[in-house]
Parts: sequence; C-alpha cells; structure tokens
Amino acid sequence: MTSISLPPGCVTCYFVRHGERVDHIDAEWSYSAPVPYDPPLTAEGSYQARRTGALIYSLEKQAQAEEEEEESAAQVTEYLIVTSPFLRCVQTAEGIFKGFGQSWAKERETSTGGGGGISDPSGAWRIAVEPGLSEVMSESYFSQQVPNSIITWRKRELEASEQRGYGGGGGGGVHYAEGYVPASEQMPHFPENFQNMMARFVSTLDQVVTRQIDQASREAVRARGSLQTRRRVVIFVTHGAGVGSLLWATTQQVGFNDIGYCCVTRARILGRKSSLPLPMFGTSRVPAYSWKVDYNAYSGHLARPSR
Repeated sequence: MTSISLPPGCVTCYFVRHGERVDHIDAEWSYSAPVPYDPPLTAEGSYQARRTGALIYSLEKQAQAEEEEEESAAQVTEYLIVTSPFLRCVQTAEGIFKGFGQSWAKERETSTGGGGGISDPSGAWRIAVEPGLSEVMSESYFSQQVPNSIITWRKRELEASEQRGYGGGGGGGVHYAEGYVPASEQMPHFPENFQNMMARFVSTLDQVVTRQIDQASREAVRARGSLQTRRRVVIFVTHGAGVGSLLWATTQQVGFNDIGYCCVTRARILGRKSSLPLPMFGTSRVPAYSWKVDYNAYSGHLARPSR
C-alpha cells in the first residue's frame, strides 16, 4: 500500500500524562473520598501541569517560527485539548492551558512583538472530553464498571469553568469544543485487558486526527487564495498506560516504562499509510498514520529552579 503524504506540519500532537495525584501522596485520602477511583491533583500536580503548558508554549513558538520561514503565508494555529474524563486529567488539561496562557501574557508584556507570534490562547483553544483516553480498566485499579455519568460531569464542569481564564495578564478561559465528536462515547468496558486497551488508544488517535485533517481540508478549500495557512495542534491528556499506547501507535516501539507525571511527547504527522477506511473502533492495533516523534516522555521542564 502506498503512503499518502500530507501537508508538512498540518497536525502536531502532544501526549501528556496527568500530574501528581493526591491518593499517591495521601494514603488515607481514598477512605473518605466520595469517589475514591477519581482523585484530583495535588498542588505539585497543578504546578506540573502549568509547567507543561509553558513547555508547549516554548515548543510552539519555535515551531511556528520555523514553519513561517518556509511558508510564504502566515500561520494560524488552532489548539484542541482532548482529555480523559478522570478528574486528574481534566485538571491537568486546565493547568496546561493556564501555563500556556501565562507564558503568552508574560511575553506580550515584555516584547514589542506581542506574544511571540502566537495568538491569544483564550481565542484559539478548545477542550473536549474523550472517553477513549480513559485509564485502563484493569482489575488492579477498579472493582467495577466506571459509570458513563463521569463523562457528563466533566463536560458540565468544563463548560462552567470557561470564564476562569489563565490569569497573569487577563484572558478568558478555554472554551468547550462544541460539536466535537468523540472517538468513543462510552467508558471502556470493565474489565479490560492490555491488548484491548492498546487497540482503544490506537483508534482514538486515528479518529481524532482524521477528523482534524478533514476539517483542515474543508477550511483550506473555503480559504483558497487566502494569505494565511492553518495548522492544528492536538494535546492528548491521559494516563501512564495511555501515553505508552500512544507512543506505540506513533513509533511502533514498546518498552516505554519511564512515563512520569506530566511527561511530554511531541508527534508530528507525516502521512497516512493507506487510503482504506479506518477499522471499527477498538478492533485494530495497527495505526493509520506515520509520525515523526521527539521529546519522548520528556520531563526536564518539571525541575524546580534552584534557590
């Protein structure tokens, strides 16, 4: 089968594990928690999420500068965060937006060139809950099926938080991606084995990216002759096993065991492997796209500055 090339830089993905979770620090937390399988972040976890947003801002600033040197048209970037419905992931996603926005605001205040060529995040970012990014439904982690109501809770919470903003210079909150069609509309079936989990993540990546490419293609047709070109950035916020599965989907390598809190992987799409339709969700561990991957499970941005 012949690989189908795609416009360079049309889709860039970041894979991020959630930040530090409270039940891994406080062993007593789960005994009194109303939902013991859904812990929030610690204060350290929130810091890790903001630092991750700052790293992504730095990488995006560099990427846009490089691409604008090669393109005659200006680049317009749209950002989408897709997150597991578990609270620690949603809080990490919000922290990433906050860290990105604070970095943008700080640069706008100190530079005559605005926010480093990047648009105000409050207007360019969207967020959506993606059940396909959920934790592996292992009997080691859960004793029963996680209800689908967790999806509705998280969506409502995100819609209610749109006005919080990122602080540090103003800016509104990240808006919920109305019209987003999830790869999976239900929580994974309990119990779930490792092979089924990997197939779930491969399908989620393929379907989310395919929809982004389709949307970009339609927009390119409508904007034919425009002096601006569009690129799309998708930030996947998930769990340790999920990041490992996404690394498998983009590198075809196994053994990524050092997947720490808020580690970051960047994957830039190269092409589609064939023109065949995507298989039914969760039925194949063969990814549809080829990727260029760097910053594999990178965590250097989390070191606190020495005093």
